[in-house]
Order: sequence, then C-alpha cells, then structure tokens
Amino acid sequence: MTFSIVDAIGNTPLVEIQKTNPVPGVRIFAKLEYMNPGGSIKDRAALYMINQAEASGALTPDKTVIEATSGNTGIGLAMICAVKGYSLALTMAENASEERKSILRARGAKIILTPKHLGSDGAIEEAYRLARENPDQYFITDQYNNEANWKSHYHSTGPEIMEQTGGDVNSVVATVGTSGTLMGLARYFRDTAPQVNVVCAEPYLGHRIQGLKNMKESYTPGIFDKQILEHNVRVEDDAAFDMARRLAREEGLFVGMSSGAAMTAAIQEARRIENGVIVVIFPDSGERYLSTSLYKVDTAMDLSLFNTRSMEKSAFVPMKSDKISIYTCGPTADRRLHVGRFRRYIFTDLLIRYFEHHQLGVNHVVNVTDYDDKTIQGSENEGKTLEAFTGPHLEAFRSDLSRLGVRPAQAYPKVSDHFADMVDLTRKLMDNGHAYEKLHSVYMDINKVPGYGQLSRVDLNKIRLGATVDLDEYEKQNPRDFTLLKRVTLAELRRGIGLKTQWGNVRPSLHLQCAAISMKYLGDRFDIHTGDRELTFPHHENEMAIATALADSPLANVWLHCDRVHYDGSLGAESIEALTLDALAAQGWDMETLRFWLMSVHHRKPLTLSDQTLKNARYTLERINRCIETLGSVNGNESRGDIDQLIYDLRQGVLAPLGDDLKTAPVISSLVSNVKKINAMMSRHCISKHDAARLIACFKEVNTILQVFEFDRKQEYPARVKELMAARDRARKQKDWATADEIRDEIRNLGVVLHDKKVEP
Repeated sequence: MTFSIVDAIGNTPLVEIQKTNPVPGVRIFAKLEYMNPGGSIKDRAALYMINQAEASGALTPDKTVIEATSGNTGIGLAMICAVKGYSLALTMAENASEERKSILRARGAKIILTPKHLGSDGAIEEAYRLARENPDQYFITDQYNNEANWKSHYHSTGPEIMEQTGGDVNSVVATVGTSGTLMGLARYFRDTAPQVNVVCAEPYLGHRIQGLKNMKESYTPGIFDKQILEHNVRVEDDAAFDMARRLAREEGLFVGMSSGAAMTAAIQEARRIENGVIVVIFPDSGERYLSTSLYKVDTAMDLSLFNTRSMEKSAFVPMKSDKISIYTCGPTADRRLHVGRFRRYIFTDLLIRYFEHHQLGVNHVVNVTDYDDKTIQGSENEGKTLEAFTGPHLEAFRSDLSRLGVRPAQAYPKVSDHFADMVDLTRKLMDNGHAYEKLHSVYMDINKVPGYGQLSRVDLNKIRLGATVDLDEYEKQNPRDFTLLKRVTLAELRRGIGLKTQWGNVRPSLHLQCAAISMKYLGDRFDIHTGDRELTFPHHENEMAIATALADSPLANVWLHCDRVHYDGSLGAESIEALTLDALAAQGWDMETLRFWLMSVHHRKPLTLSDQTLKNARYTLERINRCIETLGSVNGNESRGDIDQLIYDLRQGVLAPLGDDLKTAPVISSLVSNVKKINAMMSRHCISKHDAARLIACFKEVNTILQVFEFDRKQEYPARVKELMAARDRARKQKDWATADEIRDEIRNLGVVLHDKKVEP
C-alpha cells in the first residue's frame, strides 16, 4: 500500500487551554490545525477541492490550477499539486507575509501579486480574470464558491471533534476566513448534534488580522450563509494579537493572528455559557507571521516613527520591553514660555500617553537650563541670585505643563545641580583625545568624531561662521569646533559665576549640559530624544557628537523633531513672545482648546497661531464635547445600527493614525466624522442609554491620550450666547427658519455648536 503526505491531512489533536482560560466552569480545547502537513486547516479544503475536480474531469494534467489566496489555501494546494504533478498559479495581495510567499515558491507555485490596497478582492478579481480569459490553460478551484471547501469540514473536522470529545461539547468556535470551516461545521452540527453552538469570530471593518475578513469589506463568499450560525462575535485587532502572544508565553502554543482571534472569541463564549466544553479551531501557526508586527515586539503596540537621524519612518522597537526612555530638551528658565514653545512638550506627551495606553512604562527626563547667558544676564539685571531669578520661571513652566494636560516627567534636572557630571564628561573626552584645551576653554574636535553631521545633514564646508556655530574671541584649532567649557568673563568671575576646574574658571555649554544630563539619567544610549527642528543643528548634532566620542553611540536611537510655530499677528500682540498661557487665557481661550490647537497639525509640519486657527480648534472641540454631553442625556432603550463597529472605528480612528508617526490631523478628521455619525443616530433615536454609555467610555479611553475632552460638564454660556439662543428658539417656534439659521451661524462664530431637538408646538 502506498501513502503520501496528503494522507496525513486531518486527525489533528485537541489540547486543553489552561492558563489563559479565565472561566473555571468551562473547559476550552484547542484543535491544532497547524499540525496538518501543510501547516494549516486549509489543507483539508485544498485536498477536497482537488479530489472533486479530478473526479468530475474538470482538472486534467494539461491545466494549471489557479486560486486567489492570502497564503494558507495556496500552501495546501501547492503541497497537493506537488504530489499529484499539477502546475499551480496563485494570485495574492502583495502585503501577504513573506514567510507564506517563501513556502509557496519553495513548493513550485507561481505567485502573481496584486496591489495591497485592493486586499483579497484584487487577488480574487485577477484569478477570475485569468481563468475566464484562458479556460484551456487554467482550472480555478474557486474556494469562495466551491462546496468542496465546506464539505471537507463536514466530513472530517466536525466528526473528529465529536470523536475526540466523546460528544461532550457545547460550543465550537472558528474564525471567518474563506468561510469553509464555519459553514462545514455549522452544517455538520445542525445535522448531527444541533445542541452544539457554532460561533463565528469576525473582525471589524478596517481590521489588521491577516487571514480573516469582515463580510462587509470584500466579496462575500458564495458558500457563506450567516443564517446557519448561532452566534457572531466581533474581535478587535489588539485583543487578537495580544492573545496570540499570551498563548505562546502561557500555553506554549505558537499560533497565528487568526488563532488569537479565535481564542479571544472562545473566552467571550465561555463567559456567556459559564459551564460546559468549548472547542476552538486554531487554523495555523505563528511562524508564518514572523515578518509581520505580531511577534516583533512584546506588546500590542504597532508604532512607526520618522527618525531625523535616518531620515526615514520605521517601526519603533524599544530597547527594553517594559520601559521606554525619553529625553526632551527643556526650557531656559529666564522667562515665561510663550504658547508656541509648548509644541515640543505636547507632541512628546502624545507619544508618552500612546505608550502608556499600550501598557508600556516610560522614563521621561526634561532638563531645565538655569545656568546660561540668558539666566546670568537676567539675574544680574534684576539684582538677584541665579536661584532666586530662575526658581519662579521653573515653577511657572511646570504649572503651565499641568494646565495643558501634560503628564509630569520622571525628572526635571537643573543644569546647576550637575556641574560635576559635566566636568567629569569633559575630562573623559580630553583623555580619549576628542577634546582639547585652548586658553582656558575646552573645545570638541569635530574632526575626531566619525560621521559628524549625520543628524542634521549639515555640509561642514557651508557652515557660516558666527551664524550657525559659536565664533567667540577664544581661539580654536578649527573655527567649526564647538565649545564644551567656556572661560568665564571678568564680570562673571566678579559675581562668582563659573566652575573652578583644572582648566580654569569656566561655564558649560548647552551641548555639554544636555549630553551630560541625558547620559546621567538615561545612560549612554536611550530610546528617544525629542525637541524642536531648530535645535537639530548645532545643538543636537553636538550632543550626538559627544555621545559618539564617549560611547560610540548616537545617544538616542530615535530623534524626533517638531517644526516651528508661526504667528500672524491677529491676537493683539506684536510678537508671539507676549502670548503666554496667561495672556491667552485673559483673551478667553481655554487650555483644552490650546492643547487641541497645538496637536491639530502633524508635529513635523509648521503650525500657525492666529485668531482663526484657535477659533477652528475651539469650534471642532466644542462639536465633540457637545456630542459627548448629548450622549450623557440619552435615555432610550432602542438600539439600532452597528454600535460595536462604531466604537471600533472611534477607537481605531485615534490609535491607528497616532501609530503612524503620531499623525494628528487624521485623528481629528476621524473624530469629526464619527461625531457626525453619532449625532445622526441620536437624532433618529437609534442609540440606547447602554450604547451611549459605551460610546462615552470609548471617548474617555481615547482621551487618556488626547487629554482634551470634557465629561460631566455643566456648560455656562456667556450672556450674549444665551440671548442669541433664546432668540433662535423663538424664531424656530415661529418657523422662521431663515432667521434661526442666521442666529445659529452667529452663535457658531462665537465658538458654540448647537444640536437641535424637535421643536415643541
């Protein structure tokens, strides 16, 4: 008797899930379909489809088998065609995992890639086109419409489950991919054991779970019949990804995204039934997802950042899985900061809150420059000590951060407290030959630093002396070398300003200050350095040069910079310098609006401060807050519409753009779009009180990052707004819609958005 690898398809084992099962009264067994010889449950369907085609005569040796696939069906077909001697062509989206492509090519399949933005639809369309236009060349298995697909599970997977459990099973959970598994199991248990529930685990629209599909997002398979399914469970991406990782860590089961989704749905089903036995189908293994983000980082976070050092956007991978280190250039404590100076702290705060939303710890350090030309001159002008002069400014800075909803850093080290660290660092640079002393000042020799200019892309030959580098009265070996320790002036010496060192009485440069403080608190190399674009050269370039000379390190793995804030002069001040938070608050601008405005444009693009941009921010934020306020007053019991999908869209509309280099404009666009949907549903009374509470909870969740929404507020409107509201109500009762619309526009120009209720006669 002759056996081949295809004879090993099926009879996959059941293993009990223990640590990741939170329901004591329910036993959950996973059916490990990755134990099939081709590595997935699709081996079953592939074998049945080929056998049926041979039996019917539709498949002959001269034809090439063609199919649209995301990988697993193709792998099963490739294995079977290799054994049976058929050629195979597969259409698939170009973003399918590299592992699957490699397996397919190794088994002799020809891969025809289709645009990734078309998804599975593009692959299906191309397979159908080729088969339709070349009937003598191709035989299309057509897994989406081929009844052999679901029959493979009717005749094999279902009976195996009954045999392995002895018929003691309450629910079977499977994910929706090509639908064959679900349809076969549903029909089998309907015919043989109707007491068994078959549960469909389905992703949301816009999901990122490879191998699964939401039945609304693309062509619905012809074999899919929703009516024969008992339950449909929605599964979120992050929950599926996190579960796949947990199964690997806690159960030793290295599975793919679909299996993580199936297990997530199985736990929901366990909570529903409370007692009994569940069998959950694990369709494939995790090896086929190693080129995706699933197992790249030990977190559900999926974040890419534009790194100034590499000048490209790439996936962020922290140095430590449990804590991320971030350094931000802080303020000079010589004056109250104007509102534009807070942009770097707002985008850094968004980043930190994004990390913390994904359960990652952050160690954030912000230095404070209380010892430089500005603070020394300022203290002398006011006849105060440095500490007495800078202290109130430092207090004001931290207070302003709090008012803008910025999470406190772990440390705000002052330059004046770290002179010894700066001197020690300079001594090391002198000892290794990267620094030299000249007339009691110490300079960095940039010719000794390999790759100097990498961060800023500066052309050293085009540096304008005195404009882009410090050109002072002290001699250097090279005018482009930068200062580490600068000899004090006689006036400074008279005031006791300066450090007494082996090189004389000196003051540390800004570059040395930041390098010493960041390395003191975060080490020779840390995750992220943030700041303004204008600091890239020479400041950040010189910081990196110091770290390179000391530890052969770029200091930070990722350098993030925000662009400038421009002021158009429309807010009553000649210069932006006068527009502190207090000054803007005195004009009637609230802190949430200012924060919202600061994040309204992507941090790498210029931002304009004007009366109009602030009004736009206030108007948009007011629309969102009024929606939240209205949700709080919903009392209905009727629920119509897909609230689950709406909540998913609301959450992903914030998290997905932030995960793509902290893009904030799409966040705001998505919020406005979803608020519009929610308002329309409320006006049609499609949202129940329970739905409204869930939506408010979602707004609160995303607000842990954004920090701009108001909850449980009691809005007190200015007298003029109240007058206009009363006048508009009178116009509406008189059905004078033109006047009502004019008043509404006037109210809107005052920054208040109205949501109309039905006019009572």
